[in-house]
Amino acid sequence: MNGNYLRVTTAQLAQAIGDPEWAVGFAEAVMDAEDDVQRRPFDARYLTTHKAWHAIGFLLEQVGFPVDIVYGEQTFTDEDWGYEPPKYLDAEQVQLAADALAKISFNDLVEDTDPADLTRAEIYPQMWDEPDALVWVQSWFQPIVPFFKAAARYGEAIIVWID
Repeated sequence: MNGNYLRVTTAQLAQAIGDPEWAVGFAEAVMDAEDDVQRRPFDARYLTTHKAWHAIGFLLEQVGFPVDIVYGEQTFTDEDWGYEPPKYLDAEQVQLAADALAKISFNDLVEDTDPADLTRAEIYPQMWDEPDALVWVQSWFQPIVPFFKAAARYGEAIIVWID
């Protein structure tokens, strides 16, 4: 299971809401185009948190993060894009998330967290007894910050899904 993000313009979001089949094709085209090119998170249209999505969501929830950036906020189709239907964050929610991400470090997120907390909460993937487990999560969390910053700068929305 992987966490996925797709930056879209407000016009592209409106098209995705009106035509979810178009959205699937658009997401696949962006992913294919960026698959062969190594882009900085600020410049990328697509970002994945791979299997760290659940841990990132757990950590953000622990600090009362104001926007659900892991699962999204609004559903626009009932069709699964893997394990559940995709959701989105509108431009205002992206801005709110980007502002909040700018004010928090990964160390803030894990300050009062022990890897055993993730095990007890049954956070996917079950690997929290490994010594560098939280460092691994950090490596997937860090690109989220510039990705959201770029989307906010350009007034974009973000489509979110787990596949």
